[in-house]
Amino acid sequence: MTEDFDLPFPVSDSDLDDLHDLAPLPPAAPARNATELLAPHEVQRLHNLEATVRDGLRDFQRTGQALSEIRDNELFRATHDTFEAYLEERWGFTPSQADRIIEANEVTKVLEPLGIAPISERQARAFKGAAKILTELEPEQQRLVARLAQERQPEGADTDEPAPWEGPPAPELRIMANVVQKMTPDTTVYHPESGSQVALAELGPAERYEVIREQVNQKTQAYQEKQAAKAAAEPDEKVNWASWCMSYAREGLMPGQRLEVVLEHDEKGKPRALARIVDRETGEILAEGNAGKDMKKGVLNLITQMQG
Repeated sequence: MTEDFDLPFPVSDSDLDDLHDLAPLPPAAPARNATELLAPHEVQRLHNLEATVRDGLRDFQRTGQALSEIRDNELFRATHDTFEAYLEERWGFTPSQADRIIEANEVTKVLEPLGIAPISERQARAFKGAAKILTELEPEQQRLVARLAQERQPEGADTDEPAPWEGPPAPELRIMANVVQKMTPDTTVYHPESGSQVALAELGPAERYEVIREQVNQKTQAYQEKQAAKAAAEPDEKVNWASWCMSYAREGLMPGQRLEVVLEHDEKGKPRALARIVDRETGEILAEGNAGKDMKKGVLNLITQMQG
């Protein structure tokens, strides 16, 4: 759905979903003797950059680059004391809104040379994790990871399967980056044909890539199996410790017993909580859980002991 704002350029949810609260643009603030504050080339550059912003926020890359340059070179100083004041009065932006546009452009600049092209500001910011991973690599390593990632990209435009760089953790991309970083020329590997142990540097380019790809496939498969096992595991039973205490007092305590939660210091002087069932007459401890760092943990430990 597209929301209409009183702006001189189009804004859509898919491109700028966070800018829903923009006010109508005020007129540009009067220059404070701009020729004394900005050099002639800066005045022209500011004019060009503001035209980029004014022409439309649909192109988030150009807008983010323009705002970044205005901020970094302090081209706002002709009319405003701070970049924040410039954003608010000139464009109706909050600093966080401008930061998101600038960040989306920076992410895109990292990803585009590798064939990963975000199509919107929202998507670019979702790829922030992937960009961070890639910036940790050397250029040759980046190209290798890009090749590996492209091979694993889902086929078909309508597929619901995410690409390796999608999602905040970007787990598969992290696996690729880790393998590439660790596979140095001196790393001992198995020759893909003979099976003998050799240094990675002794293999040809195609053989090196095959060895690295196999390592990535093995580690990716192990990761996916681990995630599948987690998903299939029975969820831990959620127990409300306070409710359990009251329920046990009503239904579990025998006559002459009481449930105690004791707060005390351990041998090192650190506070701990103990929950136990005690005979009221003799003081004998009938059941006791391990010490916990707080009352909740202490009671949960008693529950485990009682159910054990």
